[in-house]
Amino acid sequence: MTTAILDAAQQVFEQYGARRANVEDVARAAGISRSTLYRAYPNKEALLDAVLMRQLGDFLGELDRVASGLPPRDAVVECFARGMALTREIPLLARLVETEPEIITGAGASSHSSLVLGTADQVARTLRRSGATMPDDELHVVAELMLRLAYTYLLNPHGNLDMTDEQAVREYAARYLAPLVH
Repeated sequence: MTTAILDAAQQVFEQYGARRANVEDVARAAGISRSTLYRAYPNKEALLDAVLMRQLGDFLGELDRVASGLPPRDAVVECFARGMALTREIPLLARLVETEPEIITGAGASSHSSLVLGTADQVARTLRRSGATMPDDELHVVAELMLRLAYTYLLNPHGNLDMTDEQAVREYAARYLAPLVH
């Protein structure tokens, strides 16, 4: 039942956005009553958190797969390029980045934890599995820095770097980000 609820919620959030979506739409899309939905998720924010965590798990799983077998600096390049592309390819992430970026960045008074800080540990673990040898505290700082930079480009993609040009993104990551990891 939870998977059906989350699938329906994702569809509704993609269609209406997080602010405009409501629990009634999700219950209707899932084919359940509002009370059944509220038993599983006490409010819309809890439901959105669950959907985002599932999307984030899929996103990070894809980056982990991309990094598998690569040395650390190559992993940085490929994960940065793939991560930037995934934010355009995953409908919910693309919608939120475009219309409600504060949900992604954790800005404001929202109880949604910052995805930047929440994913830094996972990125650091991926880099460690790729062979990064730097101390844990430095690796976490570098992972957070790369994520903050990626989110900055997502929120304001206009500048010298064309974020839709995969080769340019790779070259950027190789020149500026990969040297941060050893």
